[in-house]
Amino acid sequence: MSDRLDRFELKFVITDRQRQALLPEITPRLCADGNGSADGFYPIISLYYDTATRDCYWEKLCGQGSRRKLRVRVYGSSDGQVRPTSFVEVKHKCDGRVVKRRVQVPLAAALAVADGQPAPPLRSPAELRVIEEVHRLVRDRKFRPVCCMRYDRQALADRDPASDLRMTFDFGIGYRFHDLTPVPDDRNFSQYLLTEGQSVMEVKGTGAVPYWLSHLLGTTGCRMASYSKYCNAIAAGDPVVRPIRMGNGAALKSMQHQSNSDDLPVSA
Repeated sequence: MSDRLDRFELKFVITDRQRQALLPEITPRLCADGNGSADGFYPIISLYYDTATRDCYWEKLCGQGSRRKLRVRVYGSSDGQVRPTSFVEVKHKCDGRVVKRRVQVPLAAALAVADGQPAPPLRSPAELRVIEEVHRLVRDRKFRPVCCMRYDRQALADRDPASDLRMTFDFGIGYRFHDLTPVPDDRNFSQYLLTEGQSVMEVKGTGAVPYWLSHLLGTTGCRMASYSKYCNAIAAGDPVVRPIRMGNGAALKSMQHQSNSDDLPVSA
């Protein structure tokens, strides 16, 4: 199955108090996403890919208008209400819009495709285009596994079937730069983003944000902010970027030398 999503994504870092104030107001209009548990919860494990010089991170930091991320994503857990589902996915952000192009395949096949290997047989033309894009990122930009992340998500969708409005709340955002083999509902994480009681809320859709929701976000003190889980994890602990952020000039020269020797562009 191929999936293409073209939408806006508005992000907010909120407190538990704000979330508790929002939920009673939004539940009459939004219901639990059918892909999750009865309350809309499910775990997400993501393996992010990048270049040796972390071009995806620097492109985000520099505000580049068009940029792509490659990731393998696993939803659900083997022993939970939500069965494991995996995708190989390109997330393309361009001029404020987000386009996700992804193919649902078994996890082993997703990892193989993201390693530049052939796709499983019987792919549709749409799926083949996504796989070709993945292979270009691996071949031309030398994308490789960099960071594994995990969080728990509560997803809510508009009760109106004609609307594609969605809201998600992500909790317990963990990350690591070792053991880059994702498994469903992996809990082997010791480093976390945000502080206790905080979560990342996203409002997603293809049209305008409804007035009632805009008003509610304002009255509960929710302020929109750019927030990339991957880039925040890279800034917090990546062994390539962290020395540069700490002012290590030798690390920067080493990174540039590696970029030149590998024929990779430096994006910052």
